[in-house]
Amino acid sequence: MADNLASFKVFSQGGLNLNRDVLSQGETQPGSAISLVNYEPAVTGGYRKISGFSNVYGTVPGTGKVLGVCVANGINDGILACRTPSNGNNYLHYWDDSTDDWVAVATSGSPTMTGVSKVRFRRYNWGSPKVVTTDSINPAATYDGTTYTQITHADAPSAPKNASIFQNHLFLSGDPSEDTNLYFSAPYNAYSFAAADGAGVINVGFPIVATKAFRDQLYIFGVNNIKKLVGNNISNFVLENVTDDLGCLAADSVVEIGGDVFFLSQDGYRPISGTSKIGDVNLESVSKNIQSFITDVIFNNDLEDVSSVVIRKKSQFRLFYNVSDAGGLIGGLRQNPQGVGFEFGQLLGIPATCADSGYIDKEEYVIHGDTNGKVHKQEDGTDFDGENIISLYQTPFLHMQDPEQRKIIHTVSTYLRSEGVNEILMSVIYDYDDTSILNPTNYSLSTEDAASYYNEALYDDSTTVWSGNPSPVQRVNVSGSGKSVSFRYVTNDSNAAHSVQGIVVTFGVGDRL
Repeated sequence: MADNLASFKVFSQGGLNLNRDVLSQGETQPGSAISLVNYEPAVTGGYRKISGFSNVYGTVPGTGKVLGVCVANGINDGILACRTPSNGNNYLHYWDDSTDDWVAVATSGSPTMTGVSKVRFRRYNWGSPKVVTTDSINPAATYDGTTYTQITHADAPSAPKNASIFQNHLFLSGDPSEDTNLYFSAPYNAYSFAAADGAGVINVGFPIVATKAFRDQLYIFGVNNIKKLVGNNISNFVLENVTDDLGCLAADSVVEIGGDVFFLSQDGYRPISGTSKIGDVNLESVSKNIQSFITDVIFNNDLEDVSSVVIRKKSQFRLFYNVSDAGGLIGGLRQNPQGVGFEFGQLLGIPATCADSGYIDKEEYVIHGDTNGKVHKQEDGTDFDGENIISLYQTPFLHMQDPEQRKIIHTVSTYLRSEGVNEILMSVIYDYDDTSILNPTNYSLSTEDAASYYNEALYDDSTTVWSGNPSPVQRVNVSGSGKSVSFRYVTNDSNAAHSVQGIVVTFGVGDRL
């Protein structure tokens, strides 16, 4: 019987794919996933259970949800947050490391938070680090760690939504009363919008959803239009058309990653640069594999609630689109046989109302606010602020190159990269989950003897193992047979992270009846 056994290898790569027929996916993309929840494309290979988040920064004073957060190196201790005040006008706070508490910033101009749903930050440095805040209700304002100053110049917009820094000008846009106008300040002067000082205003011809400075261009997004501004001052600024066929649906979906800018459009996540052709930009969606998922996000959620964040050390972005259900999307760049491309998965359990990331000194901080006024640090711990992390990875249905031949499965070897002690439940599902087929009971994969990895495991954590097998192969004997088989891996715990890096199936061949 042993001479009749064959093996089939699955390399865990490709990410979530909901856009392929079941027959071809199992043959041409066996390492992709038909379910991928709270797994990320790992830089070390395979699919990694994501890290947790913890309530490092407590609760911001005030009422309601956190309206905005910012990682701002060089401003106070680097963490800023906004929340509607219980009384008064001081909505902006900074985190004080020495007292482990929030400190309110004295705000000038009596800003009102009535009607504010989100506060957006933009970092800049014209000699010293500052941030500018916008919220669609109040004038834009700057903060340098000491002084909060509203931008109330007579020629400035009164309630901008967006801010960008481009060619040493502050650009403001999205004022509800004049949403087609793009304002720019005098050079190196965020407080003057006088034409005599080199400031001005440009009507772009459509309501502005978002702006993003990228290289030597300022991209201006509408819902169905994209334009770009080139030049470096009032004398040579030129507005050029990019496309009138599509645009950006959510202001806070715009992210810069992998040397490009991506945004949520009508047909998925798109890059802004890519292939340049005759002065135009040829746009191409990078999320075709999950288009049905993207469509559901677009039509069943308030896109004003969308937030996103980049985790640079992992070449990854996260999109949070449903606060009440804690839904989200994860996209990561990874090398594969076809080159460098995005792999996607689903996030579940991070109820982010806003998010940001950045470096404070040498460390990358990833933070988000929630509906209860708390600010959390992501990539911290192995649970979601005390709650277990649910993770799920299911392979396509594999037919081992012959969809009509029955296979008797003998062993399944799961190649794991463990960061500590894990207990993973593996299910074997035959023939597209046909209810008439009897599936075997679940199998438990334990990495109790697995060694943790340096610079990945948490020092002095109870799940960390400093000796043992660094790359355990979990081999189990499996019962049952079918023409196709899928493997599902599930955890619901606060154990250390792990990566499913690959699977080897050993099987014998049965009849075709």
